[in-house]
Parts: sequence; C-alpha cells; structure tokens
Amino acid sequence: MLWNPGGRLGVSYPADTNLEQTMQMHATTVTLLSLGLVLTGCGTGGWESTESGEGSDETAVASAGSEHTSENEGGPLPDGGGSSCVEWYSPATLQNRDFAFDGIVVGVGPSVSDRGDDGDLNLAGITFEVGEWFAGGDADEVTVDLQNLSEGTAEEDLPFELRARLLVSGEPRWGGVPLDSPIAWGCGFSRYYDEDTATAWRESSTQ
Repeated sequence: MLWNPGGRLGVSYPADTNLEQTMQMHATTVTLLSLGLVLTGCGTGGWESTESGEGSDETAVASAGSEHTSENEGGPLPDGGGSSCVEWYSPATLQNRDFAFDGIVVGVGPSVSDRGDDGDLNLAGITFEVGEWFAGGDADEVTVDLQNLSEGTAEEDLPFELRARLLVSGEPRWGGVPLDSPIAWGCGFSRYYDEDTATAWRESSTQ
C-alpha cells in the first residue's frame, strides 16, 4: 500500500501486470468482434431452392404482391395462389400442363371457362397473339382465362399491360382437348417473358 500524491490510501500493482492485462483484454475484444462478423456473414445466405427449382418460385409467388413487375424481368405472375398450389412450377412439372405458349396480350374480356353456375370464377379472358406454341395448339391467336390477384376483369386490374409478353401454360378447366375452356395456371406456370425461361420451355417441350 502507499499514499498517492493526493494523500489517499491506494493499492499499487506492478506496471507490467497492468500492461499485460490491458493487452489481453484488447486481444479478447478483437477476437470476439472478428467472430461476430464471421457469424453474421454465414447467416446472410439466400434461399436454397429444391432440386426441381421449386423453392425460388414459391418465394417469388408468395412475395409478388399486387405491384406490376416488368415482363422484361421475368418471374411468375402474381396470382395470390401461394397457399393453395397443388404443384409448383419447374421445367419438369411444366410437362404436366396441356398447353403452353409465348404470347403478347392483345385484349381483355370476359371469362371463357365459366358456365353460368356456382362454379364460376369470373376470371378475365385474356386474348394473346401467339408467337410460339410449346404445347397444345397452333393458332395465331388464343383466349384463356388467367388467374390474377384482384377479382376485377378490367385491364387496370391485371398485373400487366396490353402488349405485355408472357409465357402462359395451363389446362382445359373442365377436361377435354387442351384449349376447351382453357385456364392458365398460377403458381409460377404463367410468367413474365424472359429469354432464358422461354428456352427452358422450348427444351422441355421436346423431352
């Protein structure tokens, strides 16, 4: 013990001990900070899709919302079906659809699959100028019902504009040949056009 210059009783530690303890504390702090940064980096990985590629589309459909996405960006049309999909889109499951095409929207009208009973869905019937058929047809123009987020059938209710280019696939609603009362599937099976996906659809149709 000793009296410090202010006249108070204090405890004296060797200078070397203080220095060693201070250095150890700094080293421990730096190590913990570095470890925290590493752990943070490990936790920022993206969604890991399933083998069939379904995971990424499930996320995209669920988060699409009602905002219109440019067809130049590709990706699934928003359709509100994220919680009720019986099958998720992939190039492999696309082969289970009866029709598929690359088309440009040229008109919006009433449903072509409703029968005037309690089963009516009141979807919009979208007319397309078809640029390429991948399956199910060969006409230059076709009208199909298209699922969308809103319940309206006016042009402003739809998640795209006239002349939008889409990739569309689906099935006849009540059975029959592919374009009998055709309804385009949601859940990623109808999409904004992008070249890579169009190529995948083309390749899928030849398998």
